[in-house]
Amino acid sequence: MSSKQLTVLFVTLDGYGHLNSCIGVAEKLVERGHRVIFAMERAWAGKAKRYAGIEEIIFVDPNRDPTLGANEHWIKFMDDMKSTFGLSPMEAVKKMDPKLQQLFIDTMLNVDDEIKKVLDQAKPDVIVVDSYTTIPAVYKSGIPWVWLTSAHPLSCLPSDDLPPNGTDFPTNGDRKQWEEYMEVFLEKIMDLVTHFNKRMTEEFGLEPSMHGIHHESPYLNIYAYPKEMDYLDIRPLPQKWQSFDHFIRFTEKDESFKIPQEFLQKPLGKLIYVSMGSMGCADVKLMNRLITILAKSPNRFIFSLGPRKDQLMALPENIWGESFVPQTQILPKVDLVITHGGNNTVLESLYFGKPMIVSPLFGDQYNNSQRVTEMGYGAKINAYKCQPKQLHSLIEQLLNDNQMKERLAKISKRMQLSNSTEMVAITIEQLHYQKQN
Repeated sequence: MSSKQLTVLFVTLDGYGHLNSCIGVAEKLVERGHRVIFAMERAWAGKAKRYAGIEEIIFVDPNRDPTLGANEHWIKFMDDMKSTFGLSPMEAVKKMDPKLQQLFIDTMLNVDDEIKKVLDQAKPDVIVVDSYTTIPAVYKSGIPWVWLTSAHPLSCLPSDDLPPNGTDFPTNGDRKQWEEYMEVFLEKIMDLVTHFNKRMTEEFGLEPSMHGIHHESPYLNIYAYPKEMDYLDIRPLPQKWQSFDHFIRFTEKDESFKIPQEFLQKPLGKLIYVSMGSMGCADVKLMNRLITILAKSPNRFIFSLGPRKDQLMALPENIWGESFVPQTQILPKVDLVITHGGNNTVLESLYFGKPMIVSPLFGDQYNNSQRVTEMGYGAKINAYKCQPKQLHSLIEQLLNDNQMKERLAKISKRMQLSNSTEMVAITIEQLHYQKQN
């Protein structure tokens, strides 16, 4: 418990992955006696304050359709990106739509005046930001702020000695391959960076960042990745950076959630959880392909079916699911996880000691698929293109890999003892006290 109550404001890109990571930190700050406020776009009203002790200040993005609910804006956005899902990283970057990416990087810049109003209303002692782009109102506020990255560490802290973000290239792989990818990537994003820098200087009076489209915090920058998975032996942390094992939330308990007993008692094999993330589960073609393939497995599967559940094919007897399932309640019950490789799902699976089959869709999910594979905590596959027997075989291989189970038990035990989110909360407190002194 802290001796002084702080007001901590979270300003996060509105997506479930970002929100859930921030909630994991926020709930510990609340436990330690602090006032916690989330700046929430109106479509997301209520998504943070349903957690005990968390307040919200609502702002409006005038560029969004006001009839869309939480995450629906980004689902429509991803519908325009789906042609790149299932491609190799090089194929995907070549097909990247710069206009779509510009809409993305403008998101937080377009609501900067709204964020200023939130800052004036909240009067925070510390601000925590989870965004891929600079938020000028925060940067210029003079208030100590933390850049929290809920994605893979290479998305915020790349290195010439490591594979590029957005790729599944091996850590000890062919550097010529890395260079070829970066050449194409930089050519694709050059105009985007120029556009971003122009807005930074002309609209917000800020110097361009030395780190692409985000200014590092001069106070503190943090990300979550367990040391067994991290690259600290190759890329030590710079000054003003800290890493933690996880930002997992624990207070989310849906007492009404029940897996049907008749499903659990079916005389079938192991219990496997399938989650393709809040974006991937909206890809009806992908979801139906997974259902079709896994219907022929001897195992049972719990699916996070997503917002388009009603558009999916009928579920066979060995598959059960809901549009939304409380992931941290399900993971302790299962034997294996099939996932898109989002950072939250990867870290939560490791926390509970579950092997993973990772089929990335985009971005840092590729990096997670490779890192999980090369560190011996699972394997990667392309769910869009694999043969059914490949996925069936991989499931059985991982379920019967005793050495992998031992590695997972070891990392799980250490992560559960690390008290990670408590340490993040203490670090945020210390940032305030250091500023005061």
